[in-house]
Amino acid sequence: MKTLLFTFVAMLAFAANSILCRVALLEGHIDAGSFTLIRIFSGAITLIVITLFFRQSNSSALPVNKKSVVISSISLLGYALLFSFAYIKLGTGTGALILFGVVQLSMLINYAYKGNHIIGFEWLGIGVAISGFLVLLLPSATRPDLISALLMAVSGVCWAIFTLQGKASGTPLQSTTQGFVGSLVIALLMLPWLLNIGSITQTGLLLAVCSGVFTSALGYVIWYMALKQLTVLTASIVQLSVPAIALLGGTIIVGEPLSFNIVLSTACILGGIALVFIAQQKKTAR
Repeated sequence: MKTLLFTFVAMLAFAANSILCRVALLEGHIDAGSFTLIRIFSGAITLIVITLFFRQSNSSALPVNKKSVVISSISLLGYALLFSFAYIKLGTGTGALILFGVVQLSMLINYAYKGNHIIGFEWLGIGVAISGFLVLLLPSATRPDLISALLMAVSGVCWAIFTLQGKASGTPLQSTTQGFVGSLVIALLMLPWLLNIGSITQTGLLLAVCSGVFTSALGYVIWYMALKQLTVLTASIVQLSVPAIALLGGTIIVGEPLSFNIVLSTACILGGIALVFIAQQKKTAR
């Protein structure tokens, strides 16, 4: 039950993060580089403060894996930066389709590469979830700008790598903090190319800070905690729920119309996720 709750909260955070990013960038409140820099900076500061006040009891016993920190730092910054720049020219549906499609494909490849066997019930769940995902996004998808589509695809690979690094970690808070701090160091080295003070409005600054503190830093810690109890396959499938949650959130918060496509696709995605969870429980029982 705790794992399901953590997973649900993390998906809510990811969906909220998408909304914050879209509003900030698409309405011109801030440029992509500055948004990413502020997002990473505020997330890193938040995690450092939390780590200082709430040290994990076993964190001191675990040495820092420098290779893992480097990979997490580069993949996190790559995801955040490429995501922001890609969405300048990509439609919302097209961008989400590319991002989460690549994330799932990358994690499934890793899952199979590790020698894991996907049983029939899992394939059924994957098929149902993907069907709902396509129903949700394809009607609103537009022909993508080639460069932007490539940036979003690489962003998806980076997020998949960051997720896999988190699953391998034994300390969610420590690992997330190290990833953010490492990303911030790299971002500061790129400061002249990222920061554009003239483009930052008060609203843009607020949106970037909220993205960094709440829907990124805290959201990723919760996601890492959930990953400890999830298989790579389940983690890849469950992330397909993010676009559905984001659209449902838009309907509830912003008052956007609730279409039949949204209802049908949400049911398919959540149903597919449930099938994968049931299949995983059957494997465990065996």
